[in-house]
Amino acid sequence: MDYSTLILSAVAVLAVVIAGLFAYEQGFLDPVIETIGVYLFKAKAKAEEKKLETEGRAAGTDFLDGQLKGSQQADDVKQGLGSIGGLKKNA
Repeated sequence: MDYSTLILSAVAVLAVVIAGLFAYEQGFLDPVIETIGVYLFKAKAKAEEKKLETEGRAAGTDFLDGQLKGSQQADDVKQGLGSIGGLKKNA
């Protein structure tokens, strides 16, 4: 086994981890966290909508998109609230 490759790989991984922590602490990852959170919760809202439609409910008459839990959570992330929104440093 070539130990120089192992050491070089460990140093590279450590550098990426340190850079990621620095970027998180400085708030540079806030847009990424927000984008991922909004995407996930909008997908959840879409799944909720499909479930309600299979139950025979119609969007706009029986329920509104804004009433779905996933949509509310996506709005919370944008405002910096909730579990994902709380990860943002500059919320």
